[in-house]
Amino acid sequence: MALAKDNNFSGQNLQGYDFRRKNLTGANFGNADIRGANFSDAILENANFQNAKAGIPQKHITLYLMGMFILFGVSGGASALASVNLTTLFYSDYIRQFTIVPGVVSLFAILLFFAIIIQRGFGGDLAIATGILTGLVATTLWGYLWLVFGSSGTAIANQTGWSLLGAAAWEFVGFTLGTVIFVAAKLLFRSNSYIFWIGWIIGAYLSFNASRSLKHTLVSSDEFWIPNLIVIIFFVFICGYISWQVTASNTKFIYIYNLAVNFCAIGGTSFRKANLTGANFTHTTLTSTDFSDAKLIHTNFYLANKIHQTKTKNTILINHLVRELTVTHNGVDKSYQGCNFKGAYLAFANLQNADFTEADVSLSNLTGANLEFANFTKTQALNTNFEQAKLTGSCLNNWNIDSTTQLDGVICDYVYLCNHQQERRPCSGYFLPGDFTKLFQVAINTVDLIFRNGLDLQALSTALANVKLENIDIPLAIKSIENKGDGVVVVRVDTPEFINKEKIHADFYEHYQFALQQIEARHQAELKSKDEQIRLYSQNQADLKELMQMIAPIVEKKKKQSTLGKLVVLKLGQGNINTGFPVILQISSNGEHPYFESNGQLPPAPELAVAYTQWQISYRHSLQGNLRIKFPQTQVTNISKRDLFKECDRLSFNLHEQVNLWLNSSQFRPLKEQLLEKLNPDESIRILLQTEDNQLRRIPLLLWNFFERYSQAEIALSSNYYERKSKFQSPKSHVKILAILGDSTGINIQKDRVLLEQLPNIEVKFLVEPQRQVLNDELWLQEWDILFFAGHSFTESDAGIGYFHINPRDSLTITELKNALTKAIANGLHLAIFNSCDGLGLATNLADLHIPQMIVMREPVPDKVAQEFLRNFLAEFSTGQPLYQSVREARMKLQGLENDFPCASWLPVIYQNPAESPLELYSYSHQD
Repeated sequence: MALAKDNNFSGQNLQGYDFRRKNLTGANFGNADIRGANFSDAILENANFQNAKAGIPQKHITLYLMGMFILFGVSGGASALASVNLTTLFYSDYIRQFTIVPGVVSLFAILLFFAIIIQRGFGGDLAIATGILTGLVATTLWGYLWLVFGSSGTAIANQTGWSLLGAAAWEFVGFTLGTVIFVAAKLLFRSNSYIFWIGWIIGAYLSFNASRSLKHTLVSSDEFWIPNLIVIIFFVFICGYISWQVTASNTKFIYIYNLAVNFCAIGGTSFRKANLTGANFTHTTLTSTDFSDAKLIHTNFYLANKIHQTKTKNTILINHLVRELTVTHNGVDKSYQGCNFKGAYLAFANLQNADFTEADVSLSNLTGANLEFANFTKTQALNTNFEQAKLTGSCLNNWNIDSTTQLDGVICDYVYLCNHQQERRPCSGYFLPGDFTKLFQVAINTVDLIFRNGLDLQALSTALANVKLENIDIPLAIKSIENKGDGVVVVRVDTPEFINKEKIHADFYEHYQFALQQIEARHQAELKSKDEQIRLYSQNQADLKELMQMIAPIVEKKKKQSTLGKLVVLKLGQGNINTGFPVILQISSNGEHPYFESNGQLPPAPELAVAYTQWQISYRHSLQGNLRIKFPQTQVTNISKRDLFKECDRLSFNLHEQVNLWLNSSQFRPLKEQLLEKLNPDESIRILLQTEDNQLRRIPLLLWNFFERYSQAEIALSSNYYERKSKFQSPKSHVKILAILGDSTGINIQKDRVLLEQLPNIEVKFLVEPQRQVLNDELWLQEWDILFFAGHSFTESDAGIGYFHINPRDSLTITELKNALTKAIANGLHLAIFNSCDGLGLATNLADLHIPQMIVMREPVPDKVAQEFLRNFLAEFSTGQPLYQSVREARMKLQGLENDFPCASWLPVIYQNPAESPLELYSYSHQD
């Protein structure tokens, strides 16, 4: 039959055809009979094998049946020989001459050998166990026979050993061959496979008769046949059990399964080393097919039949989990940890809640797949196609993608960047269409400009305008500006894909340098016209210098207190209070790299979680009067008030005790002892607790008795995910504060205003109950150092979102001011103070924008407490005290209010960006 033209073989009978090394790109083999066809080394890109039938040619089936029947007979014969060798040791003449011990030992060894096979399967363990077993049996036999028969026992031991060795060898051959052929028969002929036991029985019978005729003629018929039948039935049972385990996909017997599959593939359809990129095997029957070393990139095996009967050496299909998923496209709730899906075709597969931790899905086609809540922790996804895939709720913790990973049209409301649904993105709300792609797509169409001595924005703007003029047909735009530290700034410019990026890069630098020279020349001209102003300025500077000399000792003392001291970081890994945390301890001098690091563990502390919850409920019940939070009002009598205070005191004592039990536990003690060894009680110490556990952030760990000994130490909260943002801030001689006086219903925030107005060398702008647009404009248009808020606020505990009331009608979240706050931080916003209730949600949300530091209240705060804290804090901070010392002093002074306001000194807390240094007021007050 002539081959079809145009590579269209649809519906044809191609049994036994030779297509080796042919280029059959795009060929159509739909509904064709390709049994026995040889496609080895062929190029079959985008070929269609839909509904085709592969396997062994019809004309070879009879030969297969005969061959398998004969081999199964050989297996039965080998098993019979093994039985004869073993039962010889139980003949009456042998027992009278040598006792029954050699037979019992040998039988025990055989039984133990099969027990090991059933328990451990085939592999290296079996070889080791066989060696040990052989040594034990040999030692036992030789020892026993030597003790009983003396030197003549050696010859007897040799005879017994050879019988046992013959039994083991013949049974291993019979057992292995029998299970392989029987599994192959079940794969090919299903229920008809049991007919091959006839061949096995015939082989065993012939072998028994031959042995009896040649060597055992003197043994009675009963003494020969009864033991051998018992042994041979046992062998049959073991062989049948192992065969059943193999067909049930027990991985312990994968060696047998692979041998059976390889046997089935002999003479079947071969795709060995073929290029099957993009080929379609939908509904194809793949019995006795060889895919060894084939290139299976985007090869579609959806609903393929009998793929488990294929030879898959050196392909992703060798893993039965991968093989099953490529066929069913259904992996809901299944684990594929560490699996190799490289190049797999899984378009529109249902993989909801599947676990791909450390799996490799590179080059895979996941177009339109349902990947909602799937786990991609440390997954390799290079050049993977996720177009139109559903990724809502998936975990993308350290997944590895690149510019070739296709994310266009991904359908996603939100994702998590850490396991256990931690670090949600976006932090609140949902992605708009296209947001996910913009956030995660790795761009390659950029020109990166690196400036090592800072960046002049005016010169950059001029250079961009000139480069655009010279390349008017090329759309150019600045994508991002990143401050890498040490004066290094990276500017990324978006460019089209196919342009000369080297030319654009060179043009930018040339125009930037020219613009810098022009700006410098203009400045020099302006300076020459101001000689008189400079002379007057110099005179003023001389007077100022004299004044500075008078106050310099005070300033230096304050500065020394700030710059000296230690930074301690306690970085908590994944966990919670009920399961414990891994801990990394780092110690450094302020402003320097860590000089000490150690690892430890915080144990589970469910009692601490209960103690905190009980205290929090009692504390909130004890609050009454003017609060900076809007709670539903309740009537509390004087008697109930005393009772509530008493209960709150009792529970606060219990919480204090639980905190110390946890932090002084034996598991954490090595880290505590290292702290005591490395730190000096007289030095200033900043302790950063880096954790993503919201419950732990609320617990006042400042109750640890460590802080009683280290009176200059203060603890702050921090996130494990942070970044130091580039800032463009013009020099100024004083601090600028934007003070928001929000909704004052039921509280007196005018005292906050009076305290701020009394600050020396401070410029404060007050926004009293502003509208959102007014607040937004102020954050955009001016450079602020400190953002202050007084009024009502609260945290929505379930979502972890903070709200603050800017006026009686409107409340805002950080997300609703994200762009304006990001701009303010870029312009030099160092510190945010929320002198309002329950501010941890605001701190957590604002930390996502990488503000240097914040001061908030961890629980609802009475109006009086908020006022006293602000007064004491400003009194310390305005005189040059370091931020942490100022907060500690102001917080400790609140203890004087605790007769009326329980646990007031627990409330203020710092939230710190670890990449930033704390704000210092004296650095403004004494600039030259």
